[in-house]
Amino acid sequence: MHSQEFVQKMKEKLLEEKERLSEELAGLTMHNEVGDDEDENASEYEMDEVSNDIAATIKSDLEKIEAALKKVEQGTYGITDDGQEISEARLEVIPWANGIVEAE
Repeated sequence: MHSQEFVQKMKEKLLEEKERLSEELAGLTMHNEVGDDEDENASEYEMDEVSNDIAATIKSDLEKIEAALKKVEQGTYGITDDGQEISEARLEVIPWANGIVEAE
């Protein structure tokens, strides 16, 4: 089991990352008007697709951060759903890691 000091340190990192990602998400802009210039419209649509992909990734990470913060409050942070302890090294890199090595 991870020490309270480590869990508190990770909670702070999670809260900082949540704030950073929330600000980044709020700063994404989408175009909702179509102009007369087809080239310009195509470029704007391309940028919107990229922005949508970035927004989806940020939202996914925010959901994982919320789940990790909930585990902190429940006293189960750093433990997978099947009871395996997640290494501190992994949590240092990805504080919202769920223990499964995947593309996070």
